[in-house]
This record gives sequence, structure tokens and C-alpha cells, in this order.
Amino acid sequence: PEIVIIRSSLLQDEQVKSCSTEGLKLVMRAGAGTDNIAVSSLVQQGVIVANAAGANAIAVAELTMAHLLNADRRLSDQVATLREGHWKRLEFAKGVRGLYGRTLAVMGVGHIGREVVKRALAFGMEVRCWSRSLSPEEATAMGAKHCASPEEAAEGAHAMAVHLPLSEATRGLVNEDLMRRMQPD
Repeated sequence: PEIVIIRSSLLQDEQVKSCSTEGLKLVMRAGAGTDNIAVSSLVQQGVIVANAAGANAIAVAELTMAHLLNADRRLSDQVATLREGHWKRLEFAKGVRGLYGRTLAVMGVGHIGREVVKRALAFGMEVRCWSRSLSPEEATAMGAKHCASPEEAAEGAHAMAVHLPLSEATRGLVNEDLMRRMQPD
């Protein structure tokens, strides 16, 4: 083929070496980032590697909010219990605090991060943002607080959403030290 389109599948050195890339002109990632693609191996063979940054930003932002709601409301646990034939409404109501008034740290404010900020603000959350290219003015225009570092964004936050490409610069960014800066509960 001249073009290969992948989403989350791996196209690493092993796969590139074991397949013929003759005639291949483009590998396109349907989504953000290219960390699942052996970019250097393909480029050395004259293959262009690209992604569709932002194409799935709204869907990912919605999924992020769903995960936040699930963590607070234990929806997955409720579904599992209901499938077992039990309705434990009072048990699952314990400890629910909701998202309103809570603080969300958003790491990475590209296409996806910006959509997460919009939705978190709609839930009444305080949003703190850190991104290498985000200016204080841009954060303010979005209704969020600009943070100069990931540590500042995480300090006292109730939850964290990470929307950064995986690279040598970001690998290990979210670590035990960063998580300990967040609210303990």
C-alpha cells in the first residue's frame, strides 16, 4: 500500500523490519502523537509519518470527564453490582463529593487539553493548567489558572488530567512526587 492508517496499534521497528515498505509513502496516525510508531525507521526509508492532532479531541475530552465522574461516583462498581442482581444505592452514595468546586490539574493544553478545560469549567471545577507553550493570557482567556510548572498545577488538586505526547521530555513527568502534591482524598 502507499498509505497506512493506524490508531492505537503499534508500528515499531520489529514490524517495520518484517514488512516490505516498498511503495509506502505515508503512515498516518488517526489521533494525536506518534509514540506508537517507529518514526525514525520509517523516515530513514523515505516514508512520511503524520498524525491527525485534534481530530479526536472532543471525544477524548468527553472520555476524560467520564473517568472523573466514574472515579467520584464509582459508576463501574455500581454497574458490576447491579449485574450481580444487587442495588446498593446507599453504599455507593457514601463518600461522593461531586466535581463541582473541586480542582483539576490539566497537564498539556493542546487540542485535547483545551476541550477538557471547557468541560471541567462547565462542571464548576477550578482548573489549573500547565503546558510548555501556554501563556498566562491564554489560560486566563480559557477561564483557567496558568501554572509555571507541573508541580504548581498539581499542588492541592483533587484530580489530574494528562494530555501530553509521550516523549523523552514527558516520560516520567507524572511520578510519585507529583502525585503526592495532590489532595490526599
